Amino acid sequence: MTQTDLSTKLNEAIGAHGAWKLRLRMAAQKGVSSEVIANAGDCHVCDFGRWLDSLPSDVRAQPEARQTIDLHAAFHTCAGQVAQMAVDGRKDKALAMLDNEFADASNALKNAVVKWKQVAK
Repeated sequence: MTQTDLSTKLNEAIGAHGAWKLRLRMAAQKGVSSEVIANAGDCHVCDFGRWLDSLPSDVRAQPEARQTIDLHAAFHTCAGQVAQMAVDGRKDKALAMLDNEFADASNALKNAVVKWKQVAK
């Protein structure tokens, strides 16, 4: 894997995971969940998760990769909780979680990705 490939994938991850907040907010406000939202809690379903899973073990073992993998899983766990609240009709709790725990998980993942990109240069 080249540094350019790594950087491209990490850039794509930042954008794709940023879009989750909008999807989850819409689901919470409407009280419904699409198939995408239903899979929100699975970190192995999204393109970035599949890419992380496909990395060679030596790359996955790097501290920045390990941190990103762990934070990616935490991000999806939180997204799954928000999605479940949306499905259950708990709009206020889902929106509050989006603005707090989910925002924290999203920022932590973004920061880890940025750090990994910097180290990979």
